[in-house]
Amino acid sequence: TMDPEWIEQRFKDFLVSENFKNLGTDRMVKDRDPHSPMSQIAKRVRDQFVLIMSLNKTFILKKERLKNAFSFLLPVKTFEELKISLQVTATDIQTGEYQIYSSGDLLEAVVQSGSIPGYTEPTYSGDKIIVDGGVGLPNPVSILKPLVDFTIAVDVKRTIVPDLADLNIYEILQRSELIGYTKFLDHLLKESDFVIKPNTMNLHWSQFNYFNELLENGRKSAEENLSALKKKISRNKSPSYRLKQWFVRTK
Repeated sequence: TMDPEWIEQRFKDFLVSENFKNLGTDRMVKDRDPHSPMSQIAKRVRDQFVLIMSLNKTFILKKERLKNAFSFLLPVKTFEELKISLQVTATDIQTGEYQIYSSGDLLEAVVQSGSIPGYTEPTYSGDKIIVDGGVGLPNPVSILKPLVDFTIAVDVKRTIVPDLADLNIYEILQRSELIGYTKFLDHLLKESDFVIKPNTMNLHWSQFNYFNELLENGRKSAEENLSALKKKISRNKSPSYRLKQWFVRTK
C-alpha cells in the first residue's frame, strides 16, 4: 500500500493484538530507575540469568511467533506485489556474509531480516544460520547505491551514555559491543546522500509503548529536514555534479 495512514493504523492495531503480546517484548523494557537499590538487585539477577540461559539455549522466541506478527503487518506476501521495489538484508552468522532478497517470498525474507540474535530463533538453510540483517549491515546504503540516484538514510542508533558506575564483565562487554557498532554505523551513514536523525529518546528497541512519541518525533525530523533535502536532491541532479561524481567513480 502507498497509504501512510493505513500503515500507521495497522501498526497501532498490531500493538493491541495477540500477535504482539506473543512476542514478549514488554518483559524486556529497561528499568525506569536504574539507580534504585531494587533495580540494581534485579539487574544483577537478570544478568546472571541471561548468562546461564546463553550457555544452554540459542533463542528465546520461536520463529513462528515473529512470522505471525509480520503476517499481520504486511499487506502483501511477495516482493512482486509491492508498489515500490524493496531490498531486504539478512546475515549468515556462519560466514558473516549478507543475504539479499528482492523477489519471491516477502514474509520469509522479512522474518529472517528481523530475527534478533539470541532472542529470535534463527533460520537454518543448508549450512547457513541466518539472523537479523543489522548484524552485518546495520544501514544498507551500499546495497542501494548502485540501484538508485539518491539515498536517504535514517539514523536511529542509541547514544553512548557515560554511565558505567556499576562495572562488571557483562557491562564492559556490552559497552564495547555498542561502541564498535556505533562507529561502524557512523561509517556506513557517510555513504548516504542524506541522513535524517530523529529523536529516539535513546530507547531500547523493545519499548513499543513509546510508539506515538517516536512517530511524532520522526514526522518532526522529516519536516525540519525537508527544505535541505530538496536542495540536496536538486544539486545532485545538476549536470556539473553528475560529471564530478562520474570522475570520482572512474579514478
